[in-house]
Amino acid sequence: MQRSAQASAVSKSAGEPEAASDPNRQRRRERLLQIGTLVLLLAVWEFAARDANKLLVAVPSDIAVATWELLLNGELLSATLDSMSTFVLGFVIASIIGIVVGFAMGTNRTVEVILDPYINALYAMPLVALIPILMLWVGIGFLAKITIIILFAVFPVIINTVTGVKNVDRHYLDIGKAFMASRFMVYRQIIAPYALPYVASGLRIALGRGIIAMIVAEFLTSISGLGGLIINYTNAFETAKAFAPVLVVALLANALTVLVQKVEERFGRWRRR
Repeated sequence: MQRSAQASAVSKSAGEPEAASDPNRQRRRERLLQIGTLVLLLAVWEFAARDANKLLVAVPSDIAVATWELLLNGELLSATLDSMSTFVLGFVIASIIGIVVGFAMGTNRTVEVILDPYINALYAMPLVALIPILMLWVGIGFLAKITIIILFAVFPVIINTVTGVKNVDRHYLDIGKAFMASRFMVYRQIIAPYALPYVASGLRIALGRGIIAMIVAEFLTSISGLGGLIINYTNAFETAKAFAPVLVVALLANALTVLVQKVEERFGRWRRR
C-alpha cells in the first residue's frame, strides 16, 4: 500500500511539469499558426499582384522597400510621433472622462436617467457626420484632432464602466454595510476592483475607435501625421509609400491592443473558470 502511494505521488509529480508546460506549448503553437498564416497571405499577395498596375496595387516587397526608405529619411518616424502624441492625449482624456462619468452613472440613478439617452444616441450615431460641425467650432488644428479622438473613444469606456459598476455582487455590498464601511471605502475596496475588468474591456474597444478617429481626423483636418502621409502619397499615386503608414497603424493597433489585453487579463483573473 505504501509503495503504491509513493508510486502515485512520483507519477503525479512527474506529470506536473508536463501539465505546466501545456499552456506554453499551446501559446507557441498559436504563435506559429499566426506567423504561418501571415507568411501565406503575404506570399499570395506578392504573386497575385505582381502583374498588376504598380500605380494602383503595391506588393509586399515594394511596401517593405518604401517603408525602409521612409524610415531612413525620418518622414515615417516624424509622422508616427505626431499621430501618437495626439492619440495618446486624446485617449487618456477620453479614458478619464469615461471612467468618471461611468462611475457616476453606475452609482447614481439620477445621473444615469439624465445622461443615458444622450450616451446611447451619440454612441449609435455615425460620429463622422459631426466632424464638419466640429471643424466650424474648434478649427482644423490640434484641438480638432483631440476633440474627434475623445468623441470616438469615450462612449465605450462609459458604457462598459456603467455595466461593471451595476453588476457588482450585492453580497459584497452588504458585507461592506455590515462592517460599516464608508462610501469611499465601498468605492475603493469593492466597486472599483469588481468594475476594473469591465473598464479594461471598454478601453480595449475605445482603443480601436480612437485609432480610427486619429486617422479620420488627420484625413479631414490638418492633413498631418500618418493619415497625412496616406493622403499625400495616394494623391501622388505612390501606392507603396501610402501603404507604409497603414502598416505602422496596424502594428501600433496590435501592440496597444495586446497591452490592454494584458491589463484586462491581470484584473480579470477572477472571471476565469
